[in-house]
Amino acid sequence: MEDIVTSVVREVLKKDKDIPKGDIYEQDIIAYVLNRVPACYITSERGIIHGKLESRFKFQQRTDILFLIQEAIQTIRGRRSSSPSSVDELGERTRMLPHIMGEVLEETTFSVIPGVEVTLLYRDRPAAMIDDSWTNPYFTNKATRGYFHFWPEFVDKQMDQKKDNPFSLGFSHPKFSPRKVDLKLRVLESTNLYESRIIPITLMRIRDGVDISFLYE
Repeated sequence: MEDIVTSVVREVLKKDKDIPKGDIYEQDIIAYVLNRVPACYITSERGIIHGKLESRFKFQQRTDILFLIQEAIQTIRGRRSSSPSSVDELGERTRMLPHIMGEVLEETTFSVIPGVEVTLLYRDRPAAMIDDSWTNPYFTNKATRGYFHFWPEFVDKQMDQKKDNPFSLGFSHPKFSPRKVDLKLRVLESTNLYESRIIPITLMRIRDGVDISFLYE
């Protein structure tokens, strides 16, 4: 995935003369896209979901990457110079938490559910993100096909550097029964921007009496 994203980013930068040039700027865009693009190594014991993800990846891969590149360009252009999300400043960190990425689907049809409020919680409170370009809670939408993605901040005085730290993901939607998924994150003693923790697909159950047809509008 890193090779694919790098190739497409360089292609875009070469054609667009208005985009600033330079290795740092290029690496910022590559890191931004890799942190958000659906990973091709997601697997599941449920074959139908795995097949769905595999076919989706093949047909949507380039479109997704191009969309995220443009989003990255706009985000990086508007980012405050003091933001800690640049490659250089992140590289100075000695400890980071992994990324958290997953997808929310309706449990019987595996349809994308727009408008799900996904909150990453630490000690039952919304976890701090690594910088203000990451939102928590995040609302799913059809444009990103129900995917969510967080990058939590490592808080030295609150979190254990050597043991798993308890987090949870809360899923809320007025037409669906709420869900909560517990997970544990171990601190990475590495500045590898491409390490991610992939969360299994979360299936939500529609409330009794609710017409599911709104998912296809």
